[in-house]
Amino acid sequence: MFIHKNDKGIKAILSGICTLLMFTSCNNVVPSENSSDKAKSDNISSKETNTDDVVINFAVLGKADYITSAAKKFNEADNGYRIELIDYYNESDDSASRALQLQDFQIMQDIINTDDIDMVTSLSFSEEANYRRLIEKGAFTDLYEFMQNDTEVNTTTLNDHILSVNEMNGCLFTIPTYYVAYTMLGDSAYVGNKINWSFDELFSHWEKMPDNATIMGERTKEAAYRAFVAPNLSSFVDFESGNVNFDSDDFRKALEFCNKFEYGNQEKTDIDFNAPMFCNEASISSFMGIYPYKLGSNNPNATFVGFPSSNGEGAYLRSFSDCFSISAKSSEEKQQGAWEFIRLFFMTEWQEEHALSITNRTNGYATQQCFCINNTANENIKRNTVDKKYSPATFESKGETFTTEFPSLEDCNALESYLNSIDRWEVRLDDSIVGVIDEEVMTYFSDEISIDECINRIQNRTSIWISEKS
Repeated sequence: MFIHKNDKGIKAILSGICTLLMFTSCNNVVPSENSSDKAKSDNISSKETNTDDVVINFAVLGKADYITSAAKKFNEADNGYRIELIDYYNESDDSASRALQLQDFQIMQDIINTDDIDMVTSLSFSEEANYRRLIEKGAFTDLYEFMQNDTEVNTTTLNDHILSVNEMNGCLFTIPTYYVAYTMLGDSAYVGNKINWSFDELFSHWEKMPDNATIMGERTKEAAYRAFVAPNLSSFVDFESGNVNFDSDDFRKALEFCNKFEYGNQEKTDIDFNAPMFCNEASISSFMGIYPYKLGSNNPNATFVGFPSSNGEGAYLRSFSDCFSISAKSSEEKQQGAWEFIRLFFMTEWQEEHALSITNRTNGYATQQCFCINNTANENIKRNTVDKKYSPATFESKGETFTTEFPSLEDCNALESYLNSIDRWEVRLDDSIVGVIDEEVMTYFSDEISIDECINRIQNRTSIWISEKS
């Protein structure tokens, strides 16, 4: 899938949670009384439980079918380990927002203050940023240690670039199963062929556009903000250092560019489909979706210009589905058992099957949803796409028959080259911080405050917010 977005970017589900408690240094912490009471645990094996099995407690927020089935199959293999799902999802009379906040708070406290939890994923949390805070606080163990002795799941069989951008101080505390990319896409006839612009390049190319040119079909401040700034807000937040950088030149330049347009009063405007379009936000999640752009030709039709930045590194990668982590407090035996389960999600067959949405099982037609971290699985999907195995040769629409277009191998290789050039890995910002930024930006766009006051407000409010979270 290759999607042009017109919304305000992907946001986190709900607002953040309370301030984290400090980690204790002892590995043998007395379990929290609340842990077993507030989270529901189930033995999901259909066979009689072997009391000699090493139990691996896996914290989840609701039981996804693919997780449940994988754990059931793992438990029935009689391998000496048993996965027990500890479900933190709890229906409450409170609002949905507050309920999820409390559930995130509970799982974080259990990981910090107890040794009850052996394994989590990013989807164990309603806010992915909470998961990243645990990574930065040293809650998880280095997964490279398990890959050293694994002949099937290691730094050779997995995408080493994706692994490297997820490293922290040379260690891998989290491993994503799949990934997608976010960037800006422009017609090469207007934007040229240079990838990943600086702000000066953005301004220069816009000045050369026809007078009736649009940004995502509109000519408003809001449209420019949704295109160039909102999807890239995470670049101004550093959870590791606990700093925000909305007082940077990059953020100021971005807002000043957006403010050149007309204010739409935050109302919908008519899309001008016939006018020249400057750039669109684009999420890249498949090989099939790039066929119109002829990336592998000498004269490509489109250019990935990234989100404008001073260092030209505005495009970024993001996880699709689970990122796995193993608790640093768990025993070596439990950590190994957790890895034995996690590695199943990185095998070629599993990766290939779950990266595809099967649309017609009889004929094998499928839609790619994301890129695999398993190299063989990703290569298989690429080859099958080029070989026209996932889509019919023709399709009908309104009584007419059309020929399906496919990317060439050169197109797919060019796309991979671009993906491997992106060195940023981002997580979704909490909805609360996005709301703060949007509020002040729109106040500036409506000429109620100056840009200096807008930036100062955003910097101060977000600084307080992140300091309470860190």
